[in-house]
Amino acid sequence: MAEQSKYNWKEAAQQEGGEYAEKLPDGTHRVEITRVVYGRKDGTLFVSKSNDPQIMLIFADELGREASQMVTLSYKAGFVLAKILEAAGAELDKMTDHDVTPRSFADPEFANPNLIGRQLQIEVIWGSKNGKEFSDIIPVGMAGSADELPQVSKPDDDIPL
Repeated sequence: MAEQSKYNWKEAAQQEGGEYAEKLPDGTHRVEITRVVYGRKDGTLFVSKSNDPQIMLIFADELGREASQMVTLSYKAGFVLAKILEAAGAELDKMTDHDVTPRSFADPEFANPNLIGRQLQIEVIWGSKNGKEFSDIIPVGMAGSADELPQVSKPDDDIPL
């Protein structure tokens, strides 16, 4: 076996790339919501054309491959988040009873503990528009039995998810 040369940390620090994870390929995958992104790197929050708040959900499989989905937090577009939450085992009736609205998820203190760590199965379909690549995420159900799903820690007993 050949001996490897020394790792050049200074050279590695100058290289471009490495910022993005490998993409989840087209198909059905067991994933976890690993991050919620609220805006651009410059601090500008995501908003829709109608000026409704948006979030980007990052889904990753056990290999760390990722796909993302923009979610508009309005009553009209709330079905997208509702389908994701239902597939991830959220208690939708409790959410209704506790007056949780789509806009509730614009607050990182509410959204992060209630979304990050949730597991589900999704179908990923990659496409492109105007030269930009995007993933279309279709929730297809729970990722295993309820016993296998993570127990998401909640900062407050009143959070209904």
